Amino acid sequence: ARRAEGMPLILAHWGGGLGFYGLLKKEVPEVLAHVYFDTAASPYVYRQDIYAAMVRIVGPDKILFGSDYPLLAPARYLREIESADLGAEVVQAIVGGNASRLFGVEM
Repeated sequence: ARRAEGMPLILAHWGGGLGFYGLLKKEVPEVLAHVYFDTAASPYVYRQDIYAAMVRIVGPDKILFGSDYPLLAPARYLREIESADLGAEVVQAIVGGNASRLFGVEM
């Protein structure tokens, strides 16, 4: 992440757990400031509470919807995210708002 400082990095599958390093003290949260995590394969790999846990650890603005399509239908991911008790604003950010902001594309 340091070698690409200033360039957004998007890590698939929640970064393989890299986001949990954000719980460390020291410089790790600062180094991860430009790192984003996608939700791909979440129903296969993680329990549904991964969404709330990662919102707490990395913040809702660092999570991007990833489907890993055609592994699962996108509707299944959306149902899981929407029923994760995150609140409508956080859900909207994850399913498109963050990507819209990051890529400068209007939704």
